Formats: sequence, C-alpha cells, structure tokens
Amino acid sequence: MIPLKDQEAIRAKFAQEMLGPVKIDYFTQKELEIVLPGREPCAYCKPTREMLREVAALSDRISLRVHNLEDEREEAAKFGVERIPGIVLRGRDGTFFKYYGMPGGSGFASFLDTIVDISRNEVLFSEQSVKALRKLKEEIRVRVFVTPTCPYCPMMARGVFQMALVNPHVKAEVIEVNEFPELAKRYNVTAVPLTLIEDRIAIPGAVPEKALVEQVLKAAQSAAAQPSEVRGPSSAMEPQERQPGDKPAPRPGSGLILP
Repeated sequence: MIPLKDQEAIRAKFAQEMLGPVKIDYFTQKELEIVLPGREPCAYCKPTREMLREVAALSDRISLRVHNLEDEREEAAKFGVERIPGIVLRGRDGTFFKYYGMPGGSGFASFLDTIVDISRNEVLFSEQSVKALRKLKEEIRVRVFVTPTCPYCPMMARGVFQMALVNPHVKAEVIEVNEFPELAKRYNVTAVPLTLIEDRIAIPGAVPEKALVEQVLKAAQSAAAQPSEVRGPSSAMEPQERQPGDKPAPRPGSGLILP
C-alpha cells in the first residue's frame, strides 16, 4: 500500500528519530463473506490494517495489536474506543491518543510525526503553554475533525496530540470525518479542520497554539460554556481520494501551530 520508495524514507526517519517504543492498538471487525442484517460494513477497516502493518514493519520500536471490537469490548472500553476503524497510539508513560479512520493524504505525514513524538516523549509547545496545560486537573476531551486533503488539518491534529503529551487529562481524538458521516451531521461539520472541546466549544480552522490552549482551559473552567457556531476560513470538507503513502514532512523546529 505504501510505495517502496516512501517506505524506505519512513524507515530512515524512524531509525534516526525514534527513541522509545510505541504501541499501536487497532480496532476493527471480522471480515465476513456475507452481509449480515444490522451489521454496518467497514469500508476502510481492511486497508487501514494493511497500512498499519506496513508502518509497524518499518521499525522494531513499533508494535501492533489488532482487536476485533465486537469480541474485545473490555479492551475497547479501556481506551474509550467507540467506532471502527479505531487506532490507539501509546507510549511508555501510559498516555494514549485515538485516531478514527485511515490516516491518509496530508494527514499521513502528521500521523508519522506523532508516532515519533510519542517515542521521544517530545513536547513542542512553548514553556508558557506547557505550564498552563499542566494546571489542568480534570479530564477534557478534545476532538479534531479532518479530511485527507485539508492543508491545515495536520497542524491541528498534531496540536491536540501534543496537548495530551503535556497532560494526560487531555483526551485527544482525531476523526477522519468522511468515514463517519453520522458524526458530520450530528456536529454540523461543514468545514475542516473543526476542533470540538467537550462538545461545548467549537474552533473552526487552524489557530495558534496559545489560542488552542486557552480554549481548552476555558472549557475546563466553565461547564456552562455554550458551543459556538461553526464558521471561519477552513478548508472545504469534501470526500477525497486517500494517499496513505505521502512522503513525510520535515519535523518543525518550534512549538507553534501556524496556519
């Protein structure tokens, strides 16, 4: 699935940049030859599994476990996995992130960078943002809706994963919204990236690190906050072809999320 030349580039990236182990737990469903009534088919479960197997094979620091969601409900509940395809990335300290869907297109390079971030336990945020986030004492869920060709989505996705690295009370999720149209309808996702904090605060488009952190702290401090309308200069959300073998982008040198 991933072109051989890209596999070699990823292998070299992992060898040079990864420092510790990363565990990937992949939640899918059994493949059946017949369609059962009431059982929704998962169009991207098989290609996502193949992609993850190829990624895991590129570094001995990456381990992959495949779970059947229907049979392993307790394991899914441990990570809060609610849908498939569901990917859980874990490091040495127990912090984990969730990615729903198949990381593809512009999001594939960011997915690889996040694997490296976890292996290094590397925080790219500013010292000011780190100090602010570490004051967070209660769990808060932050979700980013993305699509494969959105140019700003990888910045926001990596940003929420970075927040979880700073403070495990941040429960970070990235959702490839084309694969979950019911969520797009439920949350009125008409443009991406769209970041939802505790389903109370909506942040359209890409925003600087400081603004993202401020909104997370605001949501934590005020349970009475009301969701804002989804408006702003975001990339249009349309179904796109996936390109999971995109060459990874260079690692940034600062902790800013810049549109």
